[in-house]
Amino acid sequence: MSDEQFTKTIRIDLMPDDTIGSGAVKSSEDRIAGANWSSRRRQTAAAVTATISKYDDLLQSVYDAAFITSPSGRILDVNDRAYEFLKYEPPKLRDLNFFNLLDGADKSLMNSIIETLEKERFALLKAFCRRCDGSLFPAEIAASHLNGDKARLCFFVRDITIRHQAEEMLRTEHTAVQTCGSGIAIADVDGLLAYVNPAFTRMLGSNQEDILNADIRSIFGDSEVLSELIKNAFSDNQTWIGDLEIINIDGEPLYLQISAACSRGTDGDARGIVFSFADITKHKETEKALQEAKVALEGVADE
Repeated sequence: MSDEQFTKTIRIDLMPDDTIGSGAVKSSEDRIAGANWSSRRRQTAAAVTATISKYDDLLQSVYDAAFITSPSGRILDVNDRAYEFLKYEPPKLRDLNFFNLLDGADKSLMNSIIETLEKERFALLKAFCRRCDGSLFPAEIAASHLNGDKARLCFFVRDITIRHQAEEMLRTEHTAVQTCGSGIAIADVDGLLAYVNPAFTRMLGSNQEDILNADIRSIFGDSEVLSELIKNAFSDNQTWIGDLEIINIDGEPLYLQISAACSRGTDGDARGIVFSFADITKHKETEKALQEAKVALEGVADE
């Protein structure tokens, strides 16, 4: 046998020290395989631990209250933000169904969410959430399957109390402007009308479609009074007032008292002008009649 053939066929078994006298001798392949399996097991365990740690870190770091639930809504996991929002103690909150926390929610809502998630990645809903003390707060809720796992649902709940209050205030203000007796118009910096309320269109005997985007000067005429109002409104923070006579759509004189104030953004830059119009036609007609009567009486007295 040549040296070359010997080197191709030789195999050396190393006896591990811990097997001497044990009656169980492992080959180097068995030992290496066992070491590899043990190493893989440790690596797998470390990976799982790292994943769980990242999951917990993510859950706790999000701004919203987070709920992980079963498809039936049974709460499986939550973050600390959920306790903060809902004022529940940890054991009690985990015993609840997520939909117990939503005012007026029932099984049909859950079915609707499940059906939506079969077609879409997310389902969004607005609802009032009920705290432990029974108080409610408006919330915006995003629902999705957790990592594509249809056995678990993820709900992110955001408290939108401030936004809800702002929307309610805007709605109230809009209703007030829409229903008030004074005409209201908003023009941009170029004098083009961006908004008019119903009272303003009634004063002119026109309709909203014909007025919107029109230049306010084309409606009232580029009179000295109107030009002065616009100029002063942009140059000062005061509300400027003046009287203006125009001819309405029926060809009759229309007297308006106009106030104008500059609308500014949070940066202080001018965004446009807010006009308020009061129909003072009857008042002017009465003044005119009284003046004519006074002149007539003076004429009679002179005779």
